[in-house]
Amino acid sequence: MKILIVIPAYNEELTIGSVVALAKKYGDVLVVDDGSKDKTSKIAQEVGAIVVKHEVNRGKGQALKTGFNYALHNDYDVVVCIDADGQHNPEEIPLLLKPILNDEADLVIGSRYLNGAHKNIPLYRRVGLWILNKTTVLASGVKITDSQSGFRALNRRALESLELSANGYPVESEMIHQLSEKGLRITEVPINVRYDVPKKHKKHPVSHGVGVLAKIIGLIGYKRPLLLFGTLSLLSFIASGVLGYLALKPYYAGGKVYLTQAIGAGIFAIIGIQLFIAGLTLNVLARMVRE
Repeated sequence: MKILIVIPAYNEELTIGSVVALAKKYGDVLVVDDGSKDKTSKIAQEVGAIVVKHEVNRGKGQALKTGFNYALHNDYDVVVCIDADGQHNPEEIPLLLKPILNDEADLVIGSRYLNGAHKNIPLYRRVGLWILNKTTVLASGVKITDSQSGFRALNRRALESLELSANGYPVESEMIHQLSEKGLRITEVPINVRYDVPKKHKKHPVSHGVGVLAKIIGLIGYKRPLLLFGTLSLLSFIASGVLGYLALKPYYAGGKVYLTQAIGAGIFAIIGIQLFIAGLTLNVLARMVRE
């Protein structure tokens, strides 16, 4: 099989050389330089990688799409995605390739949760990853322990099935969602992750997490609208109940009804009803579209 290792990179001159050198043993290496201002492209070429350069930074999702298109146009059978910052060990590429080469999976995700490597992640990031993992499972219906892992392998069938729209980091979850919808096989293998790399985080963890979460919630709304809108409806009814209690409590004590809280309770009740009706309607439409 023809194997291509795709490495999206943005200002990774400190680590790109070693990642490419180690990955070369397992296939051709393509570095997609996503608008770097440093020597990322030059070093990658010197070490033996094919380099495609974006003139401006377009996001990880766009970098992966560039890599996937290159693989499809050049008749590669398998693509391995690995981050350029040195967190992943290229020597573990065979672990991801094995289920694909044995025709047991179409997408293989390297999970830091299967061998306890996630314990080295700071607590606040672990909480964020837990939220993103759970919402991705809701969106895709596939039990995945590490939905945000950038270390993954796809066969040609998976590549041809993808129609990615995400430009940034939400691409990891979108990939799982689209392939699960089309009935492709997704599995995970345990990997190790290093966190003592020169550039740990290029984006603020809060803005990064919120952006990914917003995209996943959008996927849930598309695939399971009744779940999403039903949850929002329930929250609205809870808010209505709380405000209603606060409005009527003084009345039963011999006082007057608090008008502001009563109006708020009515507004939230109406919103809850509208959300529930919207969820039912969209759920019917989603089923019609899928059928």
